[in-house]
Amino acid sequence: MIIMGDFTNQTDKQNKNVIVWLDFGPLAYLNFGIASALSKIENYNFIGIVSEKRDMSFFENQQKISFQKLLYYPECYIGKSSFDLNDLKKFESNFDLNIWTEIFTERSFYKYWTQFYKFNHDEILTIVYHTISYFVNVLEKNKPELIIMKQVGDNIANLLFYKIAKKLGIKIIMVNESYLMNNIIISDNLVSTEISDEFKKLKTNFKKSSKIYDIEFIKNYDLFDSISILLQDTNFKKSLSQKISFYMKRLSIGTPSIYQNIGKTKFKMLQYRLKNYLEVKKRTKFLDTNSTKSIDNENFFYFPLASEPEARLLARSPFFTNQIALAENIAKSIPINSVLYVKEHPLQKIKFWRPITDYQKLINIPNVKLIHPSTNHHKLLEKCQGVISISGGATFEAIFYKKPIILFSDENYDDLSTVTKVKTFQTLHDDIKDALNNFNFNNDELDAFMQAYDKHTLTLPFDQIRKDAETLSSIQWYVHDYNLTIKEFMKFYKYYETYFELIAKKIYSKL
Repeated sequence: MIIMGDFTNQTDKQNKNVIVWLDFGPLAYLNFGIASALSKIENYNFIGIVSEKRDMSFFENQQKISFQKLLYYPECYIGKSSFDLNDLKKFESNFDLNIWTEIFTERSFYKYWTQFYKFNHDEILTIVYHTISYFVNVLEKNKPELIIMKQVGDNIANLLFYKIAKKLGIKIIMVNESYLMNNIIISDNLVSTEISDEFKKLKTNFKKSSKIYDIEFIKNYDLFDSISILLQDTNFKKSLSQKISFYMKRLSIGTPSIYQNIGKTKFKMLQYRLKNYLEVKKRTKFLDTNSTKSIDNENFFYFPLASEPEARLLARSPFFTNQIALAENIAKSIPINSVLYVKEHPLQKIKFWRPITDYQKLINIPNVKLIHPSTNHHKLLEKCQGVISISGGATFEAIFYKKPIILFSDENYDDLSTVTKVKTFQTLHDDIKDALNNFNFNNDELDAFMQAYDKHTLTLPFDQIRKDAETLSSIQWYVHDYNLTIKEFMKFYKYYETYFELIAKKIYSKL
């Protein structure tokens, strides 16, 4: 554990302890920027939890915040080889955890990032056991008044930390992404229920808004514009020789001893990237050849695939993560005079697309059409009978197209009468039929919901801020000069200072 000074002697007892989760990559610098703005409002004793060793020199040497402690989280499990099963059972009981469910959300343990190393049962439980023990100790010892973190689900650590802190009654504030471009929600929970709670208050007694919430409104906040920002200047666009040069330089730096890096030798990493480069070409060609860009004049339901891996999917819908199997179950349940349009997510491109076998399975379902990711999703929303989705932006946008919505997970808009929540596959056919037959759109209801939405969201260029924070992370990781990172962070913070202050003020208002 890395500790800056003696906490007992330095801490001002009158100041409140605030833990800042300085997570991987751009999230570390985003959350640090928010904490920096919050420090200008009131004096706090800041405690930072760092996930990446390469970020530590920046946080140790920057002068923006005087951290009372900087804790390096991976230290708790590195070199450990045992666990206590009885203690894990107690953790489940004491903190309302379902540890195996949490384990299956970790990309390095199952399904996604296992090309270099496959963790066995005992190795997984060892990491999880020491992670939970560490977090319980940190929270009970420091008794924070507040935890600042990004919407959880990117890894098992921040998900466990969130759930344990919630059970201990500690205030957590997260920056949650909304379904309108350049809008975020400052929330204390995964679903941002502040909006749905406000909607319940407003829908029976509200003043009609002067705004018009229709198709043109939602087109002005198109989430696919956010995706285009995320796709800008990615390594995906580089030639093979450029990629090899980039990864050779990256590999020469070495990999920190965290569990995500186990098995990642230089040779395996280069081999993996070369294989993916060639595989992506095959997958792109298959999609171009076997998916359709046309929307036929027929009855169809629209099922937009979520990109994978995806935090929202893993953390909030852990039992619906097999989207190919889900598409098959939906296809079994739609009316006989309808087909199912399954559209690949454009963002899946930077995640190397899906295996061709997944696309082939979809094509082989007799009443399913695989839709090309470049197909205009607004036209699909306009012409479909309804949208069926685990969660995500397409179902939110469908509200403004006045379409029936069938959802498999919790959302802050699921109290709208246009939304049908699916509880079991056995009822899916009836749920779809009822959603069609009993559909009745209520403009006043949408008006009330959007008033609640506007009250609890902030408008700012979050996608671009995140993109620039990723650049900061890259400088720190690959240039090895924390002075340069500090210099660039100060430019970054000054440029976006107004927005960081806006977020900080919203957080402060919730305390």
